[in-house]
Order: sequence, then structure tokens, then C-alpha cells
Amino acid sequence: MIQLLRHHEIDPGRWEACLQNAERPLVYAHFWYLEVVAQGQWEALVEVLDGAYVSLFPLPVKTAFGLDFLYQPFFTQQLGLFTTPASQHRDVAEYVANLPAHYAQGQYQMPQIPAQPNEGKAAWGHRLRTNYELALDRPYDQLRQGYSLNLRRNLKKNSPLEGLRPGTTIEPLLHLFKATKGRELPELKERHYRLLAQLYRRAQQEGVGQLWEVEQQGELLAAALLLVTGSRTTFLLGASSTQGRKQNAMALLLDQAVQREADSGKTFDFEGSDVPGVAKFYAGFGAKPVPYLSLYFKRHKRTFRQWIFNACTSLVKRLR
Repeated sequence: MIQLLRHHEIDPGRWEACLQNAERPLVYAHFWYLEVVAQGQWEALVEVLDGAYVSLFPLPVKTAFGLDFLYQPFFTQQLGLFTTPASQHRDVAEYVANLPAHYAQGQYQMPQIPAQPNEGKAAWGHRLRTNYELALDRPYDQLRQGYSLNLRRNLKKNSPLEGLRPGTTIEPLLHLFKATKGRELPELKERHYRLLAQLYRRAQQEGVGQLWEVEQQGELLAAALLLVTGSRTTFLLGASSTQGRKQNAMALLLDQAVQREADSGKTFDFEGSDVPGVAKFYAGFGAKPVPYLSLYFKRHKRTFRQWIFNACTSLVKRLR
């Protein structure tokens, strides 16, 4: 049976036990990850069988004017449906169809692509986005053969790599990101960088957070935050200086990460991108495009306006 569990009703132990048995777990769906990025404001559709969680559909929620809204938190590329061999409700459309009954509107990203929902109570829209993933199912020398000619040339030209080392604090990466890519992302505020720092500290506590830096003569050329779980390594955040880009420092850093995880059977998740230049860079490692869905919906206007009217009426009564 599928149940909507509010945040206080979710059992962390049963949640993590389910995710451990999930067929395609993503780091974003871990209880601890959601606690950080959604700041404890999330709930879930959960399939419960004999007291155990066997399917999970996490739902980050914000509330305004007495209405609940779904949203995609920062630093959370995808969520979606996570099933186990015991799941009896495996059709993502069944979960998606439940959303308008509980939420006024929402935006949600997931790897599954359900059939177009019926209009019913809501108007739906969607677009496909692209992730890039590399299967680490072969020895490194075979993986490297799948690299583009340009990437192999750049790696050879800049090898051996000097100054690659584990990072001890995320602040240098955040500072470098703010000074480079962050300038193009005005939606990122100081609170989001604090959230990233909090996420890194929690990832370290969970044993999955890795920081790597490339330095030359005291200058930080590139840095990256990787989240390494049992089945997947996720490239969560990276930045390169101007000199670092000239010296292909990020390519060298990521190549070293591929070497460490080669022949492990894991997936290296580059986290996108729809930006042509970035997509070409990731594809240069032999990574394949993997589509995912950005879904959005809104209750029909008459119903939505009625909810707002009811919420405002209730607020006026409380203020009298």
C-alpha cells in the first residue's frame, strides 16, 4: 500500500534499509541528504509491506498561504521513485498521479519518464534534460580508450599531474567557485554556499564526501567535491581558475577519479549538462547522455484560486 508520510512519520532506519536495497539508488535520496538540502521540510510517498518500506518517492515541500508546494532543492539534480525487489507498486505514474491531490503546484525532477498524466485535477508540463554517466565496468586502460582524442592529448600533454591532493576543508572550493562559475549564477546566495558547506560536513560524517584539489606553486587550479557511495560516484561541485582551465586541471582531476574507481562496476555521474560546452567535456570521457524528466504541474485555476481564497479567509479569521 502506498502511503503519504509526513516528515515526522518517516522512520530513518526503515528509509535507509529500503534505499540500501533499491535498484538504482541516488545519493540525493538518502535521509541525511534530504535533511540537509530540504532543511527537514520534506515528506514522501512510501510503499509499506509488512511494516517495511519497499518503495520510496521523496517529496521536498514548501508551505505558503496554507498551501503545500513541491520544489526541487538546490544541489539535488534528481529524486523520483526508488523501488526494491519486494515492490509491488513499480509504476511511477501511480505515484505522480497522487501529487495534485496533496500539493497546489510543483516542480520535480526524476529519472523515470511516465506516460503523460491525465489532465484531471491539474495542468501538467515537462521537458527532458540530460545527465552524463560513465559505466566504470572495465579496467582503466580500456576506459581511457573511450576518451576523446582531444582529451587523451590534453592529459598526455599535462602529465604527470603535480599537486593533486585531498582537500581538508570545502572553503577553498567554494571561494574558487564564487570567483568563477558563481558569477554566472546570481540565484546562488550566501545561504546556498552555507548549505553546501553543511552538506559536505554531513557527507564526511557519512563517509561518502571526498574533496580533491589541484595546486601549482601555491595557486589552486581546480577543486571538486565527489560523493562516493556503493554504486555511484557523483561529481557534485567543481571549479577551475583561469590558469587551471589553460592547464586542463579539472580534466586531470576527473581522470584520476576514474582511475580510482575503474573496474568497480559503479557509475560515474557527471551531473549534466544541457550546456553544449560542458556536455562535450563530459562526453569526452566516454560518458553517455542519460535523459531525465523535469516535471511541473499546477492545479486548475478555479481550484487553485479557491484554495488561496480559503487560506486568506482563514488567516483573516485568526487575526481578528
